[in-house]
Amino acid sequence: MDTFVATPSFDPEKLAGSTLILPSVSIGNVPQLTCDLLIHTLHPERVGFIANEAVMPIAGPRENGTGVSLAVEVFQTKDQKWTIIQQRAPTFKGTRRQYIRDLVAFVQKYRFARVIVLTSADASLRTDSQITSTTPFRCLGSPVNGIPELENEELLRGTGIGKSLYKALTEAQVATSMIVMFALEGDNVSDSYHLADVFNTATEIHSSNEGPWTPPKSWDYLFGTPVNSDLYQ
Repeated sequence: MDTFVATPSFDPEKLAGSTLILPSVSIGNVPQLTCDLLIHTLHPERVGFIANEAVMPIAGPRENGTGVSLAVEVFQTKDQKWTIIQQRAPTFKGTRRQYIRDLVAFVQKYRFARVIVLTSADASLRTDSQITSTTPFRCLGSPVNGIPELENEELLRGTGIGKSLYKALTEAQVATSMIVMFALEGDNVSDSYHLADVFNTATEIHSSNEGPWTPPKSWDYLFGTPVNSDLYQ
């Protein structure tokens, strides 16, 4: 089922041939934080949203103060090479399979050239070789420059729909890569910068000449407002 709703000024045909960056809601929300960095650094245009009943509906003010942010939004860079999905809410229990089918249908209908799934996995369940590895990253599918292949995908835990989505896309014969970062719950801001750097090394989506990654203003309050020191005097 096609649940993509384009903005009035956007022609959905422009999605064809671009690479889709698709985050999976997973441990530490590292993929979502990474997509925040991509969106607020590259300044892609918001070209639509996905209105899917499987995802918990949310709405809130946009970072730039105009319009409303929704649960699943779609952005595209000016050169049309990259399309980025940002998912701000999880799926309802029992709806993952339907949501995955709808995402695969979305990819197929709009003829994306390639999909890169970003996900995070529970670092506490790594194998001994993964713990002693020099990198917390692994990839599946089409090779990703500089990232070793995952030894055994059955060992992945905490990836949300990541593993199932990757499997569904490959079964649909969509060119797909999945980048996995081992992480733990907590303050995962530094993890998102690390994933963004590794992703950029592999794809060159952002030139170092254009400056560092830009976090959104909302990150100032990820853990609440600062404590008023006057309370302790």
